[in-house]
Amino acid sequence: MPVLTKDAKNLIDRPNFAHLATLMPDGSPQSVPVWVGREAEHIVVCTGENSLKAKNTRRDPRVALSISRLHRSLRGSPSPRPRDRAPTRPRSEDHGSHFA
Repeated sequence: MPVLTKDAKNLIDRPNFAHLATLMPDGSPQSVPVWVGREAEHIVVCTGENSLKAKNTRRDPRVALSISRLHRSLRGSPSPRPRDRAPTRPRSEDHGSHFA
């Protein structure tokens, strides 16, 4: 079994976002955000036993995992967009609420 490098351990041990890609029964990919941790040299993915990613992994253990470093944190509380300021066309960055 490959040993995790020091850089990999540092990345896994910090509160970073990870995406796990598994394979659906038809072979199509399913990628979802997950929290990861580490137990010695093993990467632990936080998920429910009956989740789709768990079922996919039991059926086909081929997975891909990517971890993105968080460079900064956002602080604030979400507040709804005032109705009188609603955009005329939806934009990808408009999700119905924003941080104030």
